Amino acid sequence: MMIDPLVTIVIATSLALLFLLAARHKISAHRRFEAQLAAYRILPESLVSPAARVLPWLEIAVAASLLFAFSRPVGALLAATLLAMYALAMGINMSRGRSQIDCGCGDTPQSLSGLLLLRNAVLTLGALMLLAPVATRPLNSLDMLFAVLFVAACSFSYSMFEQLSRNHTLLIDKE
Repeated sequence: MMIDPLVTIVIATSLALLFLLAARHKISAHRRFEAQLAAYRILPESLVSPAARVLPWLEIAVAASLLFAFSRPVGALLAATLLAMYALAMGINMSRGRSQIDCGCGDTPQSLSGLLLLRNAVLTLGALMLLAPVATRPLNSLDMLFAVLFVAACSFSYSMFEQLSRNHTLLIDKE
């Protein structure tokens, strides 16, 4: 199966933006992120601080690699791996009955939920789609306009999903 280059650009750019924003959150609120990471109780205590320092820079590297065709396959594999690892950590804690911890996904606190696992699964599939062969066709200015619009639509859809997920968590917490 060949993927249209416009689809590749939209997915890669959308994921790069997501990883850049995630890294910004982790860097700007480093202590908070370190506490969130420790709350997962997956890493040995001695590795929490180094991991909290390395993860945002790894996310920046993933974002940068997704933006260039020559490095996109590596970026896609790293993105899929990180997203799957984050989902695994959430799933482990949910299975332990620890869904009330903050996922560490962004600036707004959000409890773990099945919706977050679904979100990460969809994002992981998107990253893996970037490994498919890309059809060769010239891109024109209309394609670039559509790419910008589709990336904006993806960003808006992601923000809406995050808000719906937070609202769902608040409703569940009240019950």
